[in-house]
Amino acid sequence: MKIYDGTGEATPARREETVEEWSHRRAVGVAEYAVSGNGTTLVTSGLGSCVAVGVTDGATVAGLVHVMLPSTDDRSADNPAKFADTGVETLVRALVASNANPADLFSKIAGGSEMITFRSQGRSIGERNVEAVRDALEGVGVPLMAEDVGGTEGRTVEFSSSGDLVVRSADAGERTL
Repeated sequence: MKIYDGTGEATPARREETVEEWSHRRAVGVAEYAVSGNGTTLVTSGLGSCVAVGVTDGATVAGLVHVMLPSTDDRSADNPAKFADTGVETLVRALVASNANPADLFSKIAGGSEMITFRSQGRSIGERNVEAVRDALEGVGVPLMAEDVGGTEGRTVEFSSSGDLVVRSADAGERTL
């Protein structure tokens, strides 16, 4: 199978996945989070200015949150996963509740693109999302080990309890952080 990337050139598709591999995947939607302790790979797509934050202990439990906005800014946080300031904290609490040792946690992030040139407050929403995620991770004491942020490309990510964050985009292909 070939994938067409809009340049007129066909590129080889990534390896076909087996039914068994797909059964160990869980989709995480926009403004959602999930925690997995059973080897399930967490997947989110549609990352433009949004940021995917993967947090794991590197062995047994992993979590992924797909944040849309930097902060609640006095808005109701009925859905804490929507915001970087509340989403990261909520995810870390869920990981600890799933028996992750807070001292072992680390993170990787992707997203924060500028898909549309529209700047308010001097910086794009993608830039502000990335900054807010970094601040939130620092605030909960979780080190940021790797990132694939900025640019103008959309991304899809997969995150596993080992800490591998696979990032795919039409422009840059696939890379593993």
